[in-house]
Amino acid sequence: MVKFLIISILAFIFTNNATGKNVVVPSSVAARHDSIAPSTDKNDPLQEYLDKINNTGNSDTTLKYAQILEKEAAKKKDTTKWLQAYHHISKATYNQSKYNSAKTYFNQMYDLAEQANDTSMMANALLGLGNTFYMTNETRSSLQNYQKALVFFKAIHDSTNISRIYRNIGTECANLRLITAAEQNIKFATAIDRAIKDSFSLAEDICILVDAKIRLAKNTKDDLPLLTELEASLDSVPIFLSAIKGNNINIQNEYFEYYRLKAEIQTNLYRIDRQSWRILAAFEFLNKALQIAKDNNDTDNIALTMIDKARISYYSRDYKAAVDITDQLKQHVTDTMWAANKMDIYHIASQANAAMQEYEQAYNDLRQYNIYRDEYMNDSSLMQSVEFASNVKIAELKSEQETINTHNEEIMDRQRIINILSITIIIIGGIALILIIRAFLRKRSNVNELQSKNEQLKFQQEEIMTQRNTIEEQRQASERANLIMFQSIRYARHIQNAALPSEDHIRRIFPDHFVYYEPKDIVSGDFYYATQNAGLDIFVLGDCTGHGVPGGFLSMLGISAIKELLRNPEIDIMPGIILDMMREYVKQALSNDEEVAEAIARGEESFSTADGMDMSIVAYDKYNHKLRFAGAYQNLYIARDGEVKRLRGDRMPVGRHINESSTFNTIIEDTKKGDMIYMSSDGIPSQIGFSGVKFMSKRLIEFFKSNYALPCEVQKRNITNIINDWLFGAIQIDDLSLVGIRITE
Repeated sequence: MVKFLIISILAFIFTNNATGKNVVVPSSVAARHDSIAPSTDKNDPLQEYLDKINNTGNSDTTLKYAQILEKEAAKKKDTTKWLQAYHHISKATYNQSKYNSAKTYFNQMYDLAEQANDTSMMANALLGLGNTFYMTNETRSSLQNYQKALVFFKAIHDSTNISRIYRNIGTECANLRLITAAEQNIKFATAIDRAIKDSFSLAEDICILVDAKIRLAKNTKDDLPLLTELEASLDSVPIFLSAIKGNNINIQNEYFEYYRLKAEIQTNLYRIDRQSWRILAAFEFLNKALQIAKDNNDTDNIALTMIDKARISYYSRDYKAAVDITDQLKQHVTDTMWAANKMDIYHIASQANAAMQEYEQAYNDLRQYNIYRDEYMNDSSLMQSVEFASNVKIAELKSEQETINTHNEEIMDRQRIINILSITIIIIGGIALILIIRAFLRKRSNVNELQSKNEQLKFQQEEIMTQRNTIEEQRQASERANLIMFQSIRYARHIQNAALPSEDHIRRIFPDHFVYYEPKDIVSGDFYYATQNAGLDIFVLGDCTGHGVPGGFLSMLGISAIKELLRNPEIDIMPGIILDMMREYVKQALSNDEEVAEAIARGEESFSTADGMDMSIVAYDKYNHKLRFAGAYQNLYIARDGEVKRLRGDRMPVGRHINESSTFNTIIEDTKKGDMIYMSSDGIPSQIGFSGVKFMSKRLIEFFKSNYALPCEVQKRNITNIINDWLFGAIQIDDLSLVGIRITE
């Protein structure tokens, strides 16, 4: 299970051609949250609000009474009702598509449930967070919360929700084209659903798995067994759904997906065997799906069904019908429409108009399709440029062909006139014969010229197709190379993580602490280390030049060197001296002795001042309550009694520098129990947010002032939320590291 989760997360990071959520959103995400059993205590004064919440189906009304219940339950410290209030508020904001608010309330629900040691409510909060991140396309966060919720649901043996989470993870894998991982997770869900006899979930499992497997089909005769097997599997869906009493919207949505998949299978089979009755069957299934979407007033599913009709019309060569449908759909394209739907509308319209020789309209549709594709799919610039150039070239050739045809018609008109004149000239004499021969020779020359141009046009078209095939092969080779590269980098991250100290190891030295560590790329140029020597508790934070793979190499060098130095029992644990020793080590490690000697002989330098690292070292004497600190381009912050004191490090790095003849200074500071010590790399102050402004040290210090009294785990969650809000879609430009340590003795 962990293996598939890791694959899904990494695939999301480096997949460049995903087209959005094409698999139907499972009802466990779209509408089904676990409900909390209402209290039956009629003497409970808070029960009135719960009854009003449970008796309304309106999200606004639910939110109103749930917020009142939350305030009253908080006043009375009724944790059970308080949790129920958070649960209803979270669901209401989720159903209103206010996903940021929903995330906040689900987090508050989790914190309160954790304090109350309520495993069930903790699990439900994590499931709600997973569903919310799913709807905002934050796949990594969605999968992480699903995995955490799975642990809790297994602990309380909640089979229904265990199945639900496996199904949601399978859907995420299918959306990322990880068909094997999707199939494995759906099989886990199916096994549980069969054991608990959950007919609706079994139907949902089948639809998700069939939809994922259809993507494997290449519409050749080799796919006939696969499509036949999928159709037979799909036919069990109505059997499961008919066993369910009632006719709620979830069941109708599952019937909608069933009919769409039946139509898609018939369409794929038609593209293989060209039996026309399959087109009629596909349209019949789509009409049933369309009726369900209209009954539920589901505009996205209505558009999805009409797109399928347009696609089938195109495959069956009814190009006019395809154009009519897409023209109708274009009038209803909005910003809130699914990205995949908008791209499909213009892609099908472009193909159908091109088939009808409406080249100008086809070009306009293709351009609009490329706009949506560039916005949502992140295709490589090379492929976009080549496709655009190819389309322009084809358009030019089409225009040239039309010019030639027009010219040919003019020649034929002139020939008719010549023939008339020739008959007249024959009557008046021998001059007519000369004119006829001359006209004949001219005609033959024009025909030969026309044939030559046609052959040239055909050759150019074949050359363009060959170039496109070559580019496609190069793209596939590039994708394979990228996959190998990312697998190597991912393993490098595994090695780097193994070199860093574990959370348990740090906690044994510093019982109350937190480490916020967010690499920009898969591997990081930041590193940290904690140890004890000579009766001192030591923590080191390093920030190497660069990030990603170059930074990762330097960080491994830094980790190795600092471990070697601090494990020496005879070393003088003065942070300034240790930084001096680290500087000499780095200078030697990053220099070639022969090159340095030759450079010195020439009176030149032979090194790069850019290669090195910033570093801060803290050594705490808990018996004398003394703190020793030295920093290389890094500062130390001590928060106490609402104030933050900054201990400034030296303005030179661990490496070659113009001031490298100077030694690093050690600052000794008295401490008090409860003091909060902070160490930070320059990544957080230098980070540019979505507004184009740097975070700056001032904001970081304000965070220290307002958070130092909170528990360390809360501080970590708060700085994580602050950084995420600050980025808000902006690109992370450097590795981010922040360490907080509470003085407990």
